[in-house]
Amino acid sequence: MRTTTLLCVPLALGAACQPRPTLTDADRSAVVDSVRRIVTGVFAAASRRDAAGYVSVYAADPDVHPAVWNGVAAPTLERLRATADSFYGAIAALETRATGEVRTIVLAPDAAAAEVPFTFTITTKSGKRVPGQGVATTLLRKRADGWKIVHWHESEQHFDDVMGQVLGARH
Repeated sequence: MRTTTLLCVPLALGAACQPRPTLTDADRSAVVDSVRRIVTGVFAAASRRDAAGYVSVYAADPDVHPAVWNGVAAPTLERLRATADSFYGAIAALETRATGEVRTIVLAPDAAAAEVPFTFTITTKSGKRVPGQGVATTLLRKRADGWKIVHWHESEQHFDDVMGQVLGARH
């Protein structure tokens, strides 16, 4: 039994240390296209104020902590959807879109990271339009059901000022 265990350790380590398959330019391009489609889809769903559509591109893994907005984490998909629903219900409209290249780094055949600047305009219930901008970074993994976001981090410039204009001053 001990001999079997000792033989398995080098074999397992050797398998783990094998180089990953080399990606062709076509493979990389396909990953970049998938990432771009998902990221632009996030902004489109947000602009529709569609919380279900917004959350649908996130991985449902129980150990994934999907999103961080300006330092506030949404630790589960249910919390992320509830937060989005709550915010969308508090405003009249949201227009948001990527304003630059979705800069993608292909990490592996099944993993990628991206960064994208974006702009938004929130229309309050009283009709006031509040513009803003920010940057989002995301990690994506390819799952059996396609590419999914495993983490999203979004930071808006002057977030407190924007939220004060949208939701009113906090006392």
